[in-house]
Amino acid sequence: MNSIIIYYGSKNEFDKVIPESYRTLTDVVYETDKDRNKHVIFIPGVSEESSEEDRLFVENFVVTSDEYAGVREHVIINFNNFLGKFDTQNIYLHNPPLQISDQIIRLYPETKIEYQDYSAITLDNLIEINSEYDTKIIGQENVKLNLLQSLFPITLEGRKKPVVILMYGKSGIGKTETAKFISKVIGEPLFRKQFSMYQNNQFATYLFGGAHYEKSFAKDLLDRESNVLLLDEFDKAHPSFHSAFYQLFDEGIYEDQNYYLNLDKAIIICTSNYNNLNEIEEHLGSPIYNRFDKIIHFDDLSNEAKQKIGKELYTNLSSLYKNKISDDVEHRLFGKFIECDNVRQIHHLIEDTFALSAVLENVEKK
Repeated sequence: MNSIIIYYGSKNEFDKVIPESYRTLTDVVYETDKDRNKHVIFIPGVSEESSEEDRLFVENFVVTSDEYAGVREHVIINFNNFLGKFDTQNIYLHNPPLQISDQIIRLYPETKIEYQDYSAITLDNLIEINSEYDTKIIGQENVKLNLLQSLFPITLEGRKKPVVILMYGKSGIGKTETAKFISKVIGEPLFRKQFSMYQNNQFATYLFGGAHYEKSFAKDLLDRESNVLLLDEFDKAHPSFHSAFYQLFDEGIYEDQNYYLNLDKAIIICTSNYNNLNEIEEHLGSPIYNRFDKIIHFDDLSNEAKQKIGKELYTNLSSLYKNKISDDVEHRLFGKFIECDNVRQIHHLIEDTFALSAVLENVEKK
């Protein structure tokens, strides 16, 4: 065997490491199982030599992270035995479960381990955020300074642990858009998990790990393409699950029974719809509350901010719908912006107005 590489990172970056020609885990499992089920007639003096010639040869054996779930558990538990069923020159393993990586490293100490080099926020990024934030996130001028303060420590050379930020305030006023903006400035796609979707025992399996073929938060983190993480509506997760995040928030380490990973210099943003700090600590509890590096409040939108947001959305949607509305309707529409609570409501109001105008226009033509 020439080389074994274990790669931790996204599928896109793993694809840059592997050769153009290779055989996959799924492919080889099928091939070896097919050969095992063949009826073989042994001929004295010939069989041993023939079996060696018929042994499967795989020059480049590649396993992507999504393939582990597609094979039976005995392949995972006895992975080195499985490798013994065929000959191979090079092995490339993408985000393998601990059951596999431990076996490989123990049997092949020369295994090379590579990690994706995620982009970390820089001083230049902070300068860009400072100059552009108010034009991207309207009505949250007070947020910018707190945001810059919380992100600055990651620019320090000796800082490894992630920065963990809780953003709170009403829905639809810029928290999620702020996370998207930071991710865009850094130049990597946002890793986002919607915690309102996880309300049952299945979430426990997702967070703490289950069988190797089940989805898990740790595996999703290993597969991520970015070091900017958004845990949206973090308050919706049951408090009994908060312990899963203690080590992640403290040290940047996350592990379950199948995976282990380190998130150096990550930006972890949690959002919630709480109204004040007392409410946050009461509902989340002190253990998780005290692990946030910064808690940033998003103000309710002022009437001036609503008008500005409305005019921008109106311009964008008018180019999409391509139908004009009367001056009278436009005037009344602009006056309704201040009655909305958030950006979503303003967007729906404008879109509904354009849609109704388009429908009436087509009806009149007929």
